[in-house]
Amino acid sequence: MTGGPAPEGTRGRILVTALTEIRQIGLARMRISGVAARLGMSHANVYRYFADKAAIVDAILNDWLRPLELRLQDIVEGPDPADDKLERFLATLTRAYAETHRQDPALFRLLAGGLTSGTEALRHRRRIESLIERIIEEGNVTRLFQGGDTRRLGTLVLDLTHRFRDPTAVLDAGSDENASDARRDRAIRAAIRAISVRK
Repeated sequence: MTGGPAPEGTRGRILVTALTEIRQIGLARMRISGVAARLGMSHANVYRYFADKAAIVDAILNDWLRPLELRLQDIVEGPDPADDKLERFLATLTRAYAETHRQDPALFRLLAGGLTSGTEALRHRRRIESLIERIIEEGNVTRLFQGGDTRRLGTLVLDLTHRFRDPTAVLDAGSDENASDARRDRAIRAAIRAISVRK
């Protein structure tokens, strides 16, 4: 899977096979019985590891997103000034999304299509928003940012980087050449300027 080592053991084999099925025939047509058949096991054996198809999708996303989130958390907890942290955080996140969208569109579609209640995709979105708010709170304390309502400033950053940060927007844009690295970097810098103290 994109973004980390292949999971091991029976659970890992199930996830790799399920993702292969999703890449080949799509999530809607992927069936637990088909995954089990590919692995030469009964579908009851798959259910020992995963309650349903949604649980498999959540596990696939977690295996991809967890290493990314750990990298982002390292940025948040690092010694850099908050404005530098926010720029690195957003650049790392948006580049990871863009790279996965190009290299593994089926996997990326799982993230973009999974933003409903209780899913790993939604939990990921909330963790990202929480980490951004932590950076902004630090910037407020150190007076690099405007101060005031951290959530309001966080929402402004999320809105200004929406095109490159929101999985659904990334998916909708497809291979649009306007979604270049330079344009993405300009949007990130504009978001940081918008919340920074005017000098």
